[in-house]
Amino acid sequence: MAAINPWAKRMYQTGRWASNVVIWLVLWISCVAIIFLMIRYFSGAEWLSNLQGPAHFVAEFGMRLLMVIPFTLWLLLILRPIRTRRWVVGQILKLAQPLRGKPKLQPEQAVELESAPEIQLATSPTIATRPLSRRRFLLESGLVGGVVGYAMLIEPYQIQVREVNLPIANLPERFRGMRIAQMSDLHINAYTTSADLARAVAQINQLNPDMVLLTGDFVDWDARFADAATEPFRQLRAPEGIYSVLGNHDYYSGKIDTIKQAIQRHDLGLLVNQHTVLRRGADQLVLVGFDDPRHNRSGGPRLSPESINPEAALKGTPKDVARLAMVHNPVIVPHFVANYQLDVILSGHTHGGQFQVPILTDQLVGNAEYFVRGHYDLGKSQVYVNSGFGFTGPPLRFRSAPEITLINLVNAKA
Repeated sequence: MAAINPWAKRMYQTGRWASNVVIWLVLWISCVAIIFLMIRYFSGAEWLSNLQGPAHFVAEFGMRLLMVIPFTLWLLLILRPIRTRRWVVGQILKLAQPLRGKPKLQPEQAVELESAPEIQLATSPTIATRPLSRRRFLLESGLVGGVVGYAMLIEPYQIQVREVNLPIANLPERFRGMRIAQMSDLHINAYTTSADLARAVAQINQLNPDMVLLTGDFVDWDARFADAATEPFRQLRAPEGIYSVLGNHDYYSGKIDTIKQAIQRHDLGLLVNQHTVLRRGADQLVLVGFDDPRHNRSGGPRLSPESINPEAALKGTPKDVARLAMVHNPVIVPHFVANYQLDVILSGHTHGGQFQVPILTDQLVGNAEYFVRGHYDLGKSQVYVNSGFGFTGPPLRFRSAPEITLINLVNAKA
C-alpha cells in the first residue's frame, strides 16, 4: 500500500470539503432562484389571469404542483444537506451519462490499473460516520414533500373564521355587541383571483356583520389587479359601511393612485391618516385609518413621518369617545399605545407567519414586527393582528390558514 503524506491528505480533505460546500451552495441558490422566478412569472401571468372557472383551477393547481418540487428540494437541502446533495449530484450524473459515453481502455492500460497499488484516502469531513439509509432518506423526502404539498394545495383554500370579543372601556350602549368583519393582505394576482375573493365575500355575508374593515395589501405587486382586488366587495352587505387602509404592497406596485382610485370607485371608504365618526342615535364611535407606516422598500425608521401622521388623523375627533383604529403594519402599534388613546387597533401584514414552524416562526416575525397574529391585550388598548388572505412569496400556508376575523365589541368590565 502506497504511503500518503499527511499534509497532502489534509489538503485533499479540505479541498473535498470545500467543493462539497460549493456544490451545496450552488444547488441551494438555484432552488431559491427557480422559486423566485416562478413566483414572479406566475403572479403576473396574463394568460393565467384571463382563464376562468375550471380552466383556471386546473392551471393554478398545475402551477402549485410545479412549485412543490423546488420548494421541497430547498427544504431538504437545509434539513439533510449531505444526503440531498449526494442524491441531486447522483441524478445529474445519471442524466449526463449518455452524453459522456464510456471511454474504452487499451488492454495494457487495463492491466496497469488492475496491478496498481491501492491508495486509501481519509473520508471527507462532510460524510457522516453513520450514513443516512436510502429508505429513511426517501421517507423523510416524502414527508417534507407531503407537508409542502398540503401547504400549497390544501390549506390555502381553507378560509377560517375566527371570532373574538374585544372589550372597550365605557363603550356606548348602542355599540355594545357591534359585529365587525376584518380581512387583510389580499395580495390579489394571477393565481389569487377575484373569484377566490368573491368566495370570501360570500362567507362574510353569512356572518351578518354591521361593518367590514380591510387592513391593506389589496394587490401583490401589480396594480393591474386593483379592480380584481376591490370589485368583489361591492357584493358585501354591511349596513354601517366598508372602510379600508393601504398596505406596503399597494405602494410596491408603483401605482398607488391606481390602487386608491379602485378602492374609491368601489366605495370601500379609504382612510389615509383620516377618521370618521360612526353614530347610533346619540352614541358615537370614532374610526381612524392610518397610512402604512413603513412602505419604503429600502427599510427606514419604524415611524416614517412622510407617510403616517397620527396627529392629522386624530385631529378634530370628539373627546371622551371610544376610538377604533386600522393600520396595516403592527410595527407601529407600540408607538400608538404609548402616545395616543386608541381603544382597539386592527392590523395585518404578518400573515400569521404564513408557514408556521413551531417557536421559530413566531420568534422571527415577532422580532421584526413585534406581533405575529391574534389578540393582544395591552391594557388600555386591544390589538388584533389578522393572519391575512393571500400570500407573500410562495403561494403556501402551513398552520396559518387564510382568515376572516369577526370582532364583537363588548363593554370592558370595571
